[in-house]
Amino acid sequence: MSETLRVALVGLGDAGAHHARALKALHGEGRMRWVACCGRDPARTLRYCEAQGVDLQPWASLDAMLDAGGIDAVVLATPDGLHGSQALRLAEGGVHALVEKPLALDAESAFRAVEAFREKGLRLGVGYQLRHHAGHRLAREALETRVGRLRRVDLRWTWPDPAVDGWRARGEGSRWWSLAALGTHALDLALWFARRGPEDASSVEAIIDREGPVDRRAEVCLGFGDGLTLHVAVSVEYRSVPRLSIVGDLGELEALGTLGARGEGTLVHRLPRGATELLPFQPVDPYQAQLQAFLAAVEGGQEPSASGSVGARQVRLLERLTAR
Repeated sequence: MSETLRVALVGLGDAGAHHARALKALHGEGRMRWVACCGRDPARTLRYCEAQGVDLQPWASLDAMLDAGGIDAVVLATPDGLHGSQALRLAEGGVHALVEKPLALDAESAFRAVEAFREKGLRLGVGYQLRHHAGHRLAREALETRVGRLRRVDLRWTWPDPAVDGWRARGEGSRWWSLAALGTHALDLALWFARRGPEDASSVEAIIDREGPVDRRAEVCLGFGDGLTLHVAVSVEYRSVPRLSIVGDLGELEALGTLGARGEGTLVHRLPRGATELLPFQPVDPYQAQLQAFLAAVEGGQEPSASGSVGARQVRLLERLTAR
């Protein structure tokens, strides 16, 4: 492996744009080298590369890019239905990968990818950037002193997805819409705060509303044997202020406007009888922080925070929620 990690971006759509912002920033700081982009349309990929202001090699084929060598890691931001097979190809090509969520469209494929990376001694991360929001990290650090015994975590995240005729909305190369675009992020974040895995839940309940082939709204509740409840509400049909509430015996932490692609929002601590305190934090780009942490895991030979195993267990949870 080269001294400075050489990284490629595969997938130039909406998710790819967020990752490109992070790649460009870390490239500019000399923390890694962004060396290539891969997209389906050769002409568009060339224009995309030229617009970044970075010396990028354009590729129209993942196989050709990997066969050419010179890449240590890939950020995979293609449509959901491609993740499983492309992750296997990346493992075969001997590169580390940060794959957008969901890791695959079924748990069997997701765990197969995890095993392929493990066998090659490669790092596999999954794109749950909300773990890297500065406000969320501050809230997690404050749980013991400001929340105490955790009783309940609530997340509400609704966003009117403009891609009403997109591949997710049509159920083409996808399996979930609100649960893939928003729900799996929210579930991962709730479990991350609780320091639990989805398999630890003693009860799992869900209301899934469908119009057409995929879900548009979902309400999910996970119960645990010690009385902890995690609740997630998501929708791709309307807009509301994203809200995260973490409640315990000592008090409550509430984050408003922190769920999304940017590092903005506010964090407040409330005592049980209503006294409030604003907890300031310095906003950072969560995609940039996520990429930096992933690269550090690669260089240190450690598992990323949101590892392939975390992503595979999330896919298994989504299957469980929608199997009814």
